[in-house]
Amino acid sequence: MESKIRYYLLSDKRRETSRFEVVNGIIRPIHYQSLADTSFRSDRTLIQKFDWKAMREQGSYEGKKWDMQLQDGLLDPLTEVLAVRENLMAQKPLHPIDISYRGGIRHHEFKVMGEETLSLKQGKIRTAKLQLVEKDGTRITNFWFAIDHDMLLVQIQRIKDGEEEAKLVATSWTL
Repeated sequence: MESKIRYYLLSDKRRETSRFEVVNGIIRPIHYQSLADTSFRSDRTLIQKFDWKAMREQGSYEGKKWDMQLQDGLLDPLTEVLAVRENLMAQKPLHPIDISYRGGIRHHEFKVMGEETLSLKQGKIRTAKLQLVEKDGTRITNFWFAIDHDMLLVQIQRIKDGEEEAKLVATSWTL
């Protein structure tokens, strides 16, 4: 996943990648990396390596390093989106997901908010809207998955303390 934002002198570029495997229908991350280049801040790199044979995860972020025990079913932020998308396509219930993030574990629960039609660059897109409430209820993240495009994630919106903090909209995709 890649995003680029430019507003006057401010810019923010991010690139996230995840290498993973699927074993007996279960997604297992192997390597996750997030690179952030933001105006007036030093670049930030998050790296996570998952060793499922040894059941260990090693990672680093801004000088902090960790080595922790893995638990079955743990995902990274990108494979979490893939798991949610797969459940939506199979019309399975959305179960809570634990993700590894910066040396800790975050527990995420999604709720289906309904169907919404978005007007995007590609035209009107019928979507399933999901919501994730995090950080003791102060942050809400909304996700829109394109129903007629294999549940591709086409928009993300972050709201903090009732104010929109960020919105990412897919500008192009191929299936």
